[in-house]
Amino acid sequence: METVIPAVERLKREEGEILLVTHHNPDGDGIGSMIALYRFLKKKGKNVRMAMKDDVPHVYDFLPDIEKIEKLPVNHIFSLAVILDAAGMYRADAPVNAKEYMRIDHHIGGIFESINDYVDPYAASTTVVVGRLLKHWDESCIDKEIATCLYTGLLTDTGSFRHNNVNEEAFEFARYLISKGIDPSKIASLIFERNKPSVIHLLNRVLSTLEMHADGKIASLIVKRDFIEETGSLEEDTEGFVNFARSIEGVEVAFIMIQKEDRETWRVSLRGKGRVNVQKIAKRLGGGGHRDAAGCRLKGSLEEVKNKIISEIQREMYQEQVLV
Repeated sequence: METVIPAVERLKREEGEILLVTHHNPDGDGIGSMIALYRFLKKKGKNVRMAMKDDVPHVYDFLPDIEKIEKLPVNHIFSLAVILDAAGMYRADAPVNAKEYMRIDHHIGGIFESINDYVDPYAASTTVVVGRLLKHWDESCIDKEIATCLYTGLLTDTGSFRHNNVNEEAFEFARYLISKGIDPSKIASLIFERNKPSVIHLLNRVLSTLEMHADGKIASLIVKRDFIEETGSLEEDTEGFVNFARSIEGVEVAFIMIQKEDRETWRVSLRGKGRVNVQKIAKRLGGGGHRDAAGCRLKGSLEEVKNKIISEIQREMYQEQVLV
């Protein structure tokens, strides 16, 4: 019997206007998933648009149709709005007006927007989920440009195939996308090897804040708003900085605190190496994510927030030790 994917059937039926969105502070998986589905739906004759709250990070400006992404909120009521790579429509962080909502994602938990949601927490990236959807619907429509978007999400959300969300399907999907004519080396270079001088200056300031905690098992980095402004950088330029702390030998959990414009809110990114589940830590702090990569937002002074995060990390470390 043929497998039925409700998300596919719902999109097939839609004859009105569709809006595709992804989460605020967008990454390669969110943007790649959104554009891949956008281009596919266009091929299928659908009336579809894309939007998100924040600007496209510089490193993803090579993706096709990037200029067609609008800014949220969009003053229009759509027939269907689909959020990709997010735990719910609330992660768009801006009003999204539609008669019906749907979610396509790979995060654990979250809010189910409808019975047509397509969520698989075992998928290595949301682009893997989108890839399944497109192949099920009409594989012949997956061209080199769509494959490039899908690979971008796969590459970035697996940490260049280093995170523990990498599985057999991830490598098989990469092989499939390469068969569509993409250039993996070129895509990696465009994402990881185009830093502006201002980003290196910002990184220098951030690395000077490195602190080790819990006998070297926890590492922290701080991005003050002054650092961003004084180096002429953007908040999006901090993407990947936390991995420098994560790479230190002996570190089990690394985190970076990024000060927002109000100087009271901190965007926190946590990274683990497999033993400690940082998704659980982020969830207790009001956020979410994956076992090795998660995040949240907290308000307070630098020391208050930092101490709270360290306390929650140590709590999770202790629970992990008890379970062993």
